[in-house]
Amino acid sequence: MPKLNVDEQKSLFEPIEIVLEGKTYVISKVTSEMIKEVTKAGETNDIGTVSKQLSVFLNEKPETFKDIDLRKLGAVVRFISDTITKQLEGTEPKNALKAEEKK
Repeated sequence: MPKLNVDEQKSLFEPIEIVLEGKTYVISKVTSEMIKEVTKAGETNDIGTVSKQLSVFLNEKPETFKDIDLRKLGAVVRFISDTITKQLEGTEPKNALKAEEKK
């Protein structure tokens, strides 16, 4: 019978690495709470939306990004979102999950 124990996997996906203004950020874990916060921030219609979303992904205060070009920030948020989507769809796994067969 096929068996998958996700708890035995060190990591199912490569971390997402971002370099922004000379600083390297690594997203190694994506939780449903993060996605809720990013979605909620996206529902506001103000100039700080992208900074708020990025602050959730990169675990920084929104003010950290206040002087950075919004187009650059938007590109980073899109990259992160697209990468997460691809990973969830199973098109970019670190290692293909291998089911073990019990004999």
